Amino acid sequence: MNYTKLGNFEAICLIVVLFVNHMVLNLPQMILDNSGTAAVLNCIYILVLVLIFALIITKLFKNFLGLDIIDISEYLGGKLLKILVGILCISYLIIEAAFLTRMFSKNLLLVYFSNYPISFIIFLLLFVAVVANIFGSKSIIKTNTIIVPIALFSILITFIFVMDLFRIERPLPILGNGADKIFLTGASNLFAFNGLFFLFFISPMLNKKEDTSKVAFLSTLICGIFLILSIATLVYAFSDIYTISRISPIYFIIVNSRLSAFLERPEMIFIFIWTLALMSFISVAVMFCLNIFKKLTHMKEAKSLSAAVCAIIFVISLLIDNVFTLEKFANAFYKYGSLILIFGIFTLILIGANVKKRRHL
Repeated sequence: MNYTKLGNFEAICLIVVLFVNHMVLNLPQMILDNSGTAAVLNCIYILVLVLIFALIITKLFKNFLGLDIIDISEYLGGKLLKILVGILCISYLIIEAAFLTRMFSKNLLLVYFSNYPISFIIFLLLFVAVVANIFGSKSIIKTNTIIVPIALFSILITFIFVMDLFRIERPLPILGNGADKIFLTGASNLFAFNGLFFLFFISPMLNKKEDTSKVAFLSTLICGIFLILSIATLVYAFSDIYTISRISPIYFIIVNSRLSAFLERPEMIFIFIWTLALMSFISVAVMFCLNIFKKLTHMKEAKSLSAAVCAIIFVISLLIDNVFTLEKFANAFYKYGSLILIFGIFTLILIGANVKKRRHL
């Protein structure tokens, strides 16, 4: 199968784009709800855990350089396991894209487009993904490499403009909701790094296959730093972190920052950037769905299926009408789906494949 080749920076942006979209939606709020004022400490803890995880995964990948998790599944369990894992991966990407699109569209309606039906907003977002995939993976990757740094910079700007609100005494009690919420149940916050899903697919795409560990380390570090900054800003700059706007914690930071002294309605600029970031992720998700499908079916070209994939995303995104039920399901899928698939199934497949390879040496 022919792959679009990636440099290290392009690969890092592919991993980070999913994290960025969750950051501007509700990731910080999910961490805060669990760990309270100790959320910063919890983020540092899970960053260390994920760095160790990334190190282990890249070590396991060394015996399979140039292969992705689909290829390794076939090596371990034959075509049956390959098909099962492929279906799981496609389903994960489609549901992830559907929930993100619906949640983001809901927020757009609340802030600006209350007179439009949500289906219209979702259709526009998905239409861009269809067009992008018709143009091909090279254009998607190049566009993503431009949008992700801009989105990260926009998030960084929001932190800078509320630094005057920081109060060192606010993160009390230090252990928040208890030590167990930091180190035991708090370990489940590993889901925040679900962008590592793409790490299991980029090895055959990298120009230098041996740089997989470098890409894993840098992308994890970038996500970890931005997560810590966002949580620290919310904890240190605002007195009651439990009354933060449900639209988006990052949006809440913007509207309460000093940016309005320099720009009129600065949130409009940021929402535009974040909309581009969502479009970029949907395009990337559809691209990987098509790549996986081609690998499973041995099709030479699957661009024509991009409309079908986006149609499925469209239908799933509109299945749940109630906003609170939607948020509950989306958060549960984001957390437990990521933990089971990325930190569970993928890891077990890699371990099993390495054990099998050693037995055949």
